[in-house]
Amino acid sequence: MKITFQNIPSGIRFRISLLLATLTVLALTNSSARASQAYGTVNNFDTVNDTSNVCHGFEIELDDIHPSDITYTFDYNHYGTPQITEQAFQDGLLVWHTNVLVDYRAVWTNTGWSAYTAIPGGPILPTAGHQFTNPGTNFGGEHFGVGYRTNPSKVLYFWMVDNGSHTLTRGGQVNVTTPVFTYTPAALGVPAVAAAVIPAPVPPVRPPYEFSDASWVKVITTTSHTNAEVKIGDLMTPDPNDPSAKDWRNGQTNLEVEAEWQLLQIDYNSSDYNPTNGVGGPNGKFGGGNRALGNSDDVVTYRYEYYAYVGPYDDFSEPPTHEALAASVAANGTFFGTGIYSNTLVVGKFLGAQMSAMAGSPPLGLIDHLPDGQVGVTYSPRTVVIAGDTNFIATTNGILPTGMAFDAASGLVYGTPADAGEFLIIVTVTASNSPVLTKKYPFLVATGAVLPPHSSVDTLASPLNGGTTIGDGVYTNGTTASVTATPAAGFKFVNWTESGTVVSHAVSSYTFTNIINRSLVANFVMAPQLSLTVQPPHSLALTWPTNFSGFQLQQNSALGTTNWVNATSAVNIVGTSYQANVPTTNGTRFFRLMHP
Repeated sequence: MKITFQNIPSGIRFRISLLLATLTVLALTNSSARASQAYGTVNNFDTVNDTSNVCHGFEIELDDIHPSDITYTFDYNHYGTPQITEQAFQDGLLVWHTNVLVDYRAVWTNTGWSAYTAIPGGPILPTAGHQFTNPGTNFGGEHFGVGYRTNPSKVLYFWMVDNGSHTLTRGGQVNVTTPVFTYTPAALGVPAVAAAVIPAPVPPVRPPYEFSDASWVKVITTTSHTNAEVKIGDLMTPDPNDPSAKDWRNGQTNLEVEAEWQLLQIDYNSSDYNPTNGVGGPNGKFGGGNRALGNSDDVVTYRYEYYAYVGPYDDFSEPPTHEALAASVAANGTFFGTGIYSNTLVVGKFLGAQMSAMAGSPPLGLIDHLPDGQVGVTYSPRTVVIAGDTNFIATTNGILPTGMAFDAASGLVYGTPADAGEFLIIVTVTASNSPVLTKKYPFLVATGAVLPPHSSVDTLASPLNGGTTIGDGVYTNGTTASVTATPAAGFKFVNWTESGTVVSHAVSSYTFTNIINRSLVANFVMAPQLSLTVQPPHSLALTWPTNFSGFQLQQNSALGTTNWVNATSAVNIVGTSYQANVPTTNGTRFFRLMHP
């Protein structure tokens, strides 16, 4: 069911803006050079709910960056598209900071929460992470993700819980951290180099000890790299039952365990302690080795698995330091310590896995969804076009709410919406070294009242000139949505796919119950039609459009056989058509167009 004013709380009224063949709102970018981007990173992570509470959301805090620095977010979980906001505050040294909050939140609907993350029924294996992306299951974990083009000073993760008044508050920090990538471009015959450093988790409040709580990290990386594009939705824990599923290894088979068990723990009294990002002491971070990239646009991918530290702490000295005493793990895979702790279990439950990719020259891209807006509230500038140091050209079709705009030079949607309703904008971007990309963005603006749980549906034709699609919009969860594809002249419809997987072979129209964001592609293939005209006295003119090049006219004397051969008749261009004149005196023959 499409969200309209009839099925949302009273007081909210929508103005529906249908975007069919509207004018271009902002056309070409200016010709001035953009500031170059050194690299781009995307991070996806499986995380286990270890709070002992049913949770209803998740918050990612990225310090000392702005919303415009956020690129991709992973929007295909129980919570959908996150809200992105900025906080400004002064630290103890009166220095101003701007932090970004990426919030995945359920909606309280007066009868209960729209989504939840269950308490695990038992230990969750690190190989089970692919199940977190299935909206039909809920066994104690979720999959989230965020990308950015400027390194935050630190990244913090928190589960969100009901505080008893149907308001979500932080319910516990997740000891999963994000790598900090550095990239050195190729120069003077020396290949480009990528390196990743994993910091220890930083508590939001400094503990009353010299050391923070400890955790373990296991680091796995690919040893060979290609320039195959990796998207945020590709960074997944492999599914052993589906070899074709998305996989963080990005098609690479050579893996290296860079660190089997690395202890992560901050020493606040260390001389190298950094109060900004918490790094301090020998276990304050783990610095991986340099990865030489054969090409400047190669992609390197990593997987970091995090486990609880359950070994002994120094809590008995005077004063207690809380230092982890079992700093290494036996090589026999039993999760026990070494030396005097060889009979002590030191590795606890699996906490989560971070899967990250670094591209020295990130490809041109478009984000998946736009977060909702609210009338009269400044919209956190949302990066729509993702680009490295490429001079792209961006255009839009459609009507944004009054008070909002699309900046074609930077690829940002920004402003303060003055109109409530559902809008649809279509962004197209191209560059000299990239194909044309197009994306539809259903965009919902509310008046402030809580909306029912909803998800967006967007569609795309592939190829772009293969046909048209309709059905894009925002739908109340649990209601029916329907999308329709209409082939253009000379094309025929094949199927609907999502993330490369076929979801429907229904001829053009596909109907489903909407419970999650959907990005659907209607696939078409060229199917030019042969036209026949009698040419007296003894020939036929076979014609087909010239905008379908590469097709070969073939003939067969018996339709039920496979003896098709290329026709010998000459093919000429007549107006806007190819034409072959075929004599009618050579017996029965059948003709077809075949593309090699």
